[in-house]
Amino acid sequence: MKIEFLAAESLGVRSMATLVRTKDLTLLIDPGAALGPKRYGLPPDQIEWNRLRETKKEIKNRLKEADIIIITHYHYDHYDPEWAPLFKGKRVYLKDPERNINRNQAMRAKELLKRLRAAHISWEVAEEGKVIFGETELCFSPPLNHGPERRFGTVVSVLVKEAGEAFLHSSDVSGPVQKEALDFIYQASPNIIYIDGPATYLGERFGLEALSRASKALVQLVSELRPEALILDHHLLRDLEWKRWAAPVFEAGQRFGTEVTTAAGFSGKEDLLLEAWRRDRYKKAPNP
Repeated sequence: MKIEFLAAESLGVRSMATLVRTKDLTLLIDPGAALGPKRYGLPPDQIEWNRLRETKKEIKNRLKEADIIIITHYHYDHYDPEWAPLFKGKRVYLKDPERNINRNQAMRAKELLKRLRAAHISWEVAEEGKVIFGETELCFSPPLNHGPERRFGTVVSVLVKEAGEAFLHSSDVSGPVQKEALDFIYQASPNIIYIDGPATYLGERFGLEALSRASKALVQLVSELRPEALILDHHLLRDLEWKRWAAPVFEAGQRFGTEVTTAAGFSGKEDLLLEAWRRDRYKKAPNP
């Protein structure tokens, strides 16, 4: 199994776009990327816009390689509705567009389905599905809360298994903070976990108790499952102090032999936290 992180906060944009290759197929999870419209009260600068253009061009090109497209939920950093015609000839799995969904995401899902129908592209509901392609098995979670509260809608986690390896892509479960999300990870027992981590940059707006739960859950996963790698990214990497918050997780990783890293780190690259660094760039260049 080969895992490529095409875009992520540690790679300069909001995304969890991931390409996974097995002997049987190539799948692309969450083909999309976006920028935070406001951070520290500031809009993205040209550096971020340039990075987004580069990244989306790469994701769009890699769509050609995919046999399967998976969209875990309907936020624009996880898919681009304009790319719907590019899904032609591929097997498409979507987070249920009608059930366990909030109003905002339901409206976006409706627009995506309209574009898919116009391009004569069929799709399947992902939730709780299991499909086998040769020696590759795909398993989808039940609907899991997007963050600590149901009002933000739900997402679907994706498990890819092949020849004794298991990779879990768990977008926007924020930690995890929800018991159901934690239970699914235990059930999956992956050796590589890719998870978004909580939005620590929101502080009390996210919920201090939820932040504590997320920290304990991650330490528990490392100490009990002992995966080869725990890849933390997305919401967590919007915080300049994310490593301080994740210190107990790093300590558990050292103790139990788990590599705790980011999408960039797993890929052998330096973290590029463009959104988290936005304020500093504005200070150095008042009109970026």
